[in-house]
Amino acid sequence: MGRVDELLREYYGEDATFREGQREAIEAVIDGKRTLVVQKTGWGKSLVYFMATKILREEKEDGITLIISPLLALMSNQIDSAQRFGLNVVTINSENADNENLIMNELCNGNTVDALIISPERLSNQDFLEKCLQKIAHRISLFVVDEAHCISDWGHDFRPDYRRIVDIVHKIPNNVPILATTATANDRVVKDIALQLGEDLVISRGELIRESLAIQIIKLEKKEDRLAWLAENIEKIPGTGVIYCLTLADCDLVTAWLKKNNISCECYYSATDKDKKPIILEQFQKNEIKVLVATIAFGMGYDKPDIGFVIHFQRPANIVSYYQQIGRAGRGIDLAYAIMLCGEEDLHILKYFIDSAFPTEKNMNGVVKCIEENPGLNLSGLLRELNIRRNRLMSCLKYLEVSGDIYKDDRKYYKTAKIWKPDMERSEAITAIREKELNDLNNYIHYDGCYMDYIAEKLDDVNAKKCGKCANCCVKFFDEKVSDEKVNQAREFMKKEVGIIKPRKTVPVDLQCKEGRVLSNYADAVYGKMVKEGKYLHNYFSDELVDASADILHDFVREHDIKWITPVTSLRHPDLVPDFAKRLAAKLGIDYFVGIRKLEAEEQKMFENSERQKENAEASFVVFDVKKDNILLVDDMVDSRWTFTICGKKMRENGSGDIYPFALANTAGRSDS
Repeated sequence: MGRVDELLREYYGEDATFREGQREAIEAVIDGKRTLVVQKTGWGKSLVYFMATKILREEKEDGITLIISPLLALMSNQIDSAQRFGLNVVTINSENADNENLIMNELCNGNTVDALIISPERLSNQDFLEKCLQKIAHRISLFVVDEAHCISDWGHDFRPDYRRIVDIVHKIPNNVPILATTATANDRVVKDIALQLGEDLVISRGELIRESLAIQIIKLEKKEDRLAWLAENIEKIPGTGVIYCLTLADCDLVTAWLKKNNISCECYYSATDKDKKPIILEQFQKNEIKVLVATIAFGMGYDKPDIGFVIHFQRPANIVSYYQQIGRAGRGIDLAYAIMLCGEEDLHILKYFIDSAFPTEKNMNGVVKCIEENPGLNLSGLLRELNIRRNRLMSCLKYLEVSGDIYKDDRKYYKTAKIWKPDMERSEAITAIREKELNDLNNYIHYDGCYMDYIAEKLDDVNAKKCGKCANCCVKFFDEKVSDEKVNQAREFMKKEVGIIKPRKTVPVDLQCKEGRVLSNYADAVYGKMVKEGKYLHNYFSDELVDASADILHDFVREHDIKWITPVTSLRHPDLVPDFAKRLAAKLGIDYFVGIRKLEAEEQKMFENSERQKENAEASFVVFDVKKDNILLVDDMVDSRWTFTICGKKMRENGSGDIYPFALANTAGRSDS
């Protein structure tokens, strides 16, 4: 019996056996070979690299495994998994920055750490490279790329920072093993990974069918219908589970609705407070909450064997990411459910994601030209020079850095000697693939054959076969109808869900607006649609919007002693907001006045980033009347918050009381048409 088998029995029990392909993969790594493991979710890919780490550590006392992993939730989960093997695994990421120097010191000045987990983005951090990675490079005894489909341009979750990994791979000595793992690689992606990691790659590839999963697709176009379905069915599903939403706003909405219906749940996404994230994950791991409502920030590789269901509140981006996400369920139980709810907003959101995934040639040319003409600009300087959204600029800078067209020194950007030539053919080809993948997903939704068989075929699994468990193979497990009573409750709940307008803190505290309120998300069900139609079809906001606004503002106005309402005026729609604000004032029983005049200036929506929006707002409005009492400042839309911020600041400078913003709709991240 070899050391591999000894460790298996030591850590998993005398009767434990390897899953098909696990021993072979571990032995290939120990033998120093470059290995790609493509196995279904829950197969145990982390066991391969942690057991290999244990054995290699025994052979080389100061050896260390370097693991590249894409998600913070996954990192935390991997560290917990490593403890089974008695391994000391540490991570350096954006959420433990306070301990970064301590961890790097431990790595560089001792041999107590068995493995280091970092994100691919960390490879662009010059401080980390110089203070840590370069110093421990000679000690790396295993290099692991987890979720390796991200390396490939053609993978469903390609990240430009993963390109940096290939540069490292080319510098790693041939006698240092490399292990790449993924559950979601079709033939095209496998071929691409093999090309980047080396032709002598050992490939371990198994069947992807998940026998424990029972899939059902339920088409409920309206958001209130899907909320009603969740309220009526969640408690009928055994165990704990995950609900995936496409947007942060929908995560918040679903979480609030479930709590209103006495279903224990928590929300998890990138913007969740970093101190709360580990607490939420621990609660979920211990089954202390029924549901985790999440974006894809919770996803790849997370290991909780008893997840009983995964529900998609909207359709996912493609079949591959869908397989990855439903793969969270049923790892250690015989039956788990994967339910996809499809809605009317899905395609709009997903198309936006596809269209905004890559910088445009115009954006890239503009960024390169700006850096050439203004060497040494930092991010804020570039934003002032360029009319481009911050996230789009960040995307451009990342692509240009990774491709070697620009470089960053002390947070300032410079052009390299490389001749700039945009590679738009590649991004256009990938965009075309994304659109085809979305089309495949839409075909899947209307498919009348075995759902799991369809998924396996799209992943080029030669073992694809009918699962015998999905709703198309047998019977539907859950009723697709919802009661009118619960739908009405959901509709009323959506009407009363009050959004908050946070003050911008880039102006002096005494000149800031106070925390405000927003009635709806633009174009969403119920009020969001009314706002869109009122502005662009009728040039009039209905009395129902006045009544709804008054309902959510009545207590707010009394609590904050607001005595006046004034509108943000517009040149294109001069009467629209003033008329609404006047009727709202009457409904609330407070006084109305006009104190702001819009000047001839560009529309705020013409500007793409915060710096430009601030400058334009400063030039767009003049305050000619104020009241010394507290004021409700009313506009139809809120996005960047700069209009409210600047108008409020100017009113405060002229002696007004506190300013409380109110908008009918939040348009952040949405089209205005």
